Amino acid sequence: MIYLTNDALDQAVYFEMRGKEALRSRNGLDQVYYGLLGNGVHEVDVTLKKRRGSVEVAFGSRSELFSFVEEDELRQMLGRMVREKTVH
Repeated sequence: MIYLTNDALDQAVYFEMRGKEALRSRNGLDQVYYGLLGNGVHEVDVTLKKRRGSVEVAFGSRSELFSFVEEDELRQMLGRMVREKTVH
């Protein structure tokens, strides 16, 4: 579990990795990470796809989590986390 930030109610927002895989694409190899993003009360599935210097972040179904923390801010944090190889 990786701590990211606190939400509007000062609850910790975390990312818990559930799995990863390498997928072949035309441009080489993409790393795909699957996990859960939450604050202890609300959670949402997240998929991170890393390819050549960029990270695509896709959230599952809408969650109340985004009422307490900005979605764009979380996308940036998750992207940074993957680019800096915090996730193993």
